Amino acid sequence: MSNPPALPSPADLHEDQIIALLRSGAHAALLSAYFGEVEYRELAQLAKIAATRSNDRGEVVFILPGIMGSRLGSMQRRTTSLLWLHPMAIAQGGLSQLALPAGKSLRALGVMLPGYLKLRLSLEIAGFVPVFHPFDWRSDLETLARALLRAIEKSGARKVHIVAHSMGGVVARIALGNDRNERIQRLVQLGAPNQGSFAPVQALRAAYPTVRKIAALDHFSTAEQLARTVFLTLPGLYQMLPSALTPDEPNLFDPAQWPQDDLVPDATMLNRAYKVRSRMPAPDERCAVIVGTNQETVTSLRLRDGGFEYSVRRDGDGTVPLARALWEGADTWFVQENHGALTNNNEVLAAVTNILKEGKTLRLSTAIPAPASEVVRTVTDAELRAAAIHKVHWDRLTLDSRRRILEPIITSEFVSAVPVVPRTA
Repeated sequence: MSNPPALPSPADLHEDQIIALLRSGAHAALLSAYFGEVEYRELAQLAKIAATRSNDRGEVVFILPGIMGSRLGSMQRRTTSLLWLHPMAIAQGGLSQLALPAGKSLRALGVMLPGYLKLRLSLEIAGFVPVFHPFDWRSDLETLARALLRAIEKSGARKVHIVAHSMGGVVARIALGNDRNERIQRLVQLGAPNQGSFAPVQALRAAYPTVRKIAALDHFSTAEQLARTVFLTLPGLYQMLPSALTPDEPNLFDPAQWPQDDLVPDATMLNRAYKVRSRMPAPDERCAVIVGTNQETVTSLRLRDGGFEYSVRRDGDGTVPLARALWEGADTWFVQENHGALTNNNEVLAAVTNILKEGKTLRLSTAIPAPASEVVRTVTDAELRAAAIHKVHWDRLTLDSRRRILEPIITSEFVSAVPVVPRTA
């Protein structure tokens, strides 16, 4: 029996091609390295079950990924060129092309499947028609919300549901407030930073462990250079900054309250971000929120020694503090799970199905956990920047090492306080 033909990188394939491979069992070793062995086996089983449960007449569910959870690239003459997240393009300095407005021609080409394929297959098995809605996470939230509403109109469905993770949940929230035709039947947020998160602060400060990990692949720029020339130009990051919830917290939409170095955010973009955040709508009976809890999470910061010092508590999902995930007035459930794993947690996925079908679930708790006041530890910009200072040569890594490097991105698993970064070249 002849071997199957060589497969391109799984990241370059359309989700339907990946699902077909999962069902057939072809290229199992490569897909196992991409998804992880346990995850591959589970996805292969779900893909086969979904093939028998497909229901073209089911209710449509739009799935929105989190920040950095959409693949970005260009398309010319029906040929796509992937930039985010393509390791070889990054190694050749491609991250600089993400800067705006110079990189405005880039478009969303798909989602990071390890983070969202299980969610899609689970919804398909439950009788829904799931539709991925990737988006350019660099962009203005209100622009993204308008694009989502246009996609819903274009779908032809009279009513749709939305299940949205992380940043996608905020995009969907804004879209809901502008849904004049009332096509959105229900919105379920998973780990959405309704009041912002400290991960974007760290990205703008070149201190975000995930960003530093990816910057280690870039042989032309440091994380500091990328923060200065790329991340500080992206409206999407500015508009995910944490709002001040109490009078003693710094106003991060004021550039004077940032460290005064060469990474001070743009004042005009901060002002725009503040206005966008102030216009986000209140919930109605269509809104549901699932919040991750009891994970070590950056919950506050302060100026210290020319930089930020972050306080870490077990009071959130590892990326979004509990208090900042809440959407006051929306039905809310809680689960002890981390940010990236919310979209792969079996209990969460079952709860999502319950909520879409019945408007409620008994799978998760409705009791809000008590806030954690004890600080587990503090960490500074300087300490976070000490990680991932050595460049990584992609072509020298094993498939397993490659998966571990990319895993925080492709699963939207952003642990902003714990800099676990490979240092081997």
